[in-house]
Amino acid sequence: MDYTLLAEASRAAGFTLSGFTTQSFFLAGLGVHHEMQAMAAGDEARFARLANQARQLMLPGEMGERFKAMAWLRGMDLPLAGFALQDLRHTL
Repeated sequence: MDYTLLAEASRAAGFTLSGFTTQSFFLAGLGVHHEMQAMAAGDEARFARLANQARQLMLPGEMGERFKAMAWLRGMDLPLAGFALQDLRHTL
């Protein structure tokens, strides 16, 4: 996917690119670890299953680097937690 072209098209439509990062950093920025702990509710076996699933979503050799997250805003300027750990807008 041509993310630069996508960013340019969104700017032309009046949006501001507010974040761009990998799926791994996006999920980490949203606090996926805390969500897994809450879902497991102290059940270590359930937490282990959730952690295994999260690894597939977050590891570089899996989906973590292959998939990206982008956010556009129009008429708003606010921090977006999913982009707090890494923001790659400068690469576009």
